[in-house]
Amino acid sequence: MAFFVFWGIPEAVVRLIDPPLNAYRAIKFGGDENSLKLFVKDHLLHWKLRADAEIPFRKHLVTTDRYGFRSAAPDEDAKVVLCLGDSCTFGWDVDQADTFPAGLQRLLNDSQTHPGTWSVINAGVPGYTSHQVRLRAEQLIAEFHPSVVVVCIGNNEAWPVERSDRVISESTPAPSLLQSVLTHSRFLAWLAESVRPEQPQSFIAPAEANSVPRVGAEEYRENLTATVRNAKESGAQVILLSSPVNLEHMPPGLNVLPNGNQLKMLGQRIDQIATTQGYAAALTQIDALLKREPNHFYLLWIKGIFLKQQGNQEASALALEQSIENRRFPRRCRPSYRQIVQEVAKAEQADFVEVNEQFATEAPTATSRELYVDWCHPSALGHGIIAESLIERVSEWENQ
Repeated sequence: MAFFVFWGIPEAVVRLIDPPLNAYRAIKFGGDENSLKLFVKDHLLHWKLRADAEIPFRKHLVTTDRYGFRSAAPDEDAKVVLCLGDSCTFGWDVDQADTFPAGLQRLLNDSQTHPGTWSVINAGVPGYTSHQVRLRAEQLIAEFHPSVVVVCIGNNEAWPVERSDRVISESTPAPSLLQSVLTHSRFLAWLAESVRPEQPQSFIAPAEANSVPRVGAEEYRENLTATVRNAKESGAQVILLSSPVNLEHMPPGLNVLPNGNQLKMLGQRIDQIATTQGYAAALTQIDALLKREPNHFYLLWIKGIFLKQQGNQEASALALEQSIENRRFPRRCRPSYRQIVQEVAKAEQADFVEVNEQFATEAPTATSRELYVDWCHPSALGHGIIAESLIERVSEWENQ
């Protein structure tokens, strides 16, 4: 009876109230206060989505199933398509129904004589790198035995950090007995967080000067290769997507650079030349400056934008891609990393989809603002194109 009074009743009360416990506090994703409700701590993955949630996040309702997927729980007898990735898979700033996993689910239902024989899992989690996806794939492939695995990862690899994802994982001790008990008891977790609230300890470096990327290029290759081999060994077909990148979006993070204000002033001066004298004069000025600093990422980006305005699409794309490649921490997936995805797909005999090329092919008149919500996240239109590219491949395998 004493155990019931001092443990059972408080445990039942806390479970009834259901406060958002075990919140991941090191990052406030998207600057949204509801980040603390949506993201929870995970010993292996650092963070994941809260299970059985229904939470407004960045003006869109996010609903998760009992596993923490932004999709319905898979049907027991259905063949599974497992979609792994970061916020581009999760669906950043788009409605749940507009994500490409949800679109693929609808297309599969529409294309089948017997709808319901496929379940598409949206296991995308904002902020994940290939390191976390590799670990998550090991868990989920073993549990769900998917027929198809889709991987879209790469836009978070270049975040500047003091220690890489791999180093952090290798130096993180196994959870103690107390931590394990706290994980399973909501009352004790609530008590611990109330008595001694956790202080946020962001792994994002405060300055870029002495930082490293979360995942280096060769480790990126290793992570992708391991994930593909894991999936294929389980009998799954694999589709690798190159990370979506909005080449035309102004390089993010200028405000944190030591010379950020100088870069903005430089851009304003060149823009003034373009306004008063035309794009040709502005490009002449840019080329003169690039002779002195040929790897200047901001000048290359401005050059790419002006070339696009002149209608020179090929030269524009070249300059914009080089701009991303030359930035030490571009906050987007470098073209060299996207090339690695293609190389891994070829080496491991996996299917490959170059997302930006799909956008150009399927929506040639669409602007970057119509295809993306920001520097890398696809819009509802972009997600729809990705879903269409996937249904072709999955349908082929279904009919074999």
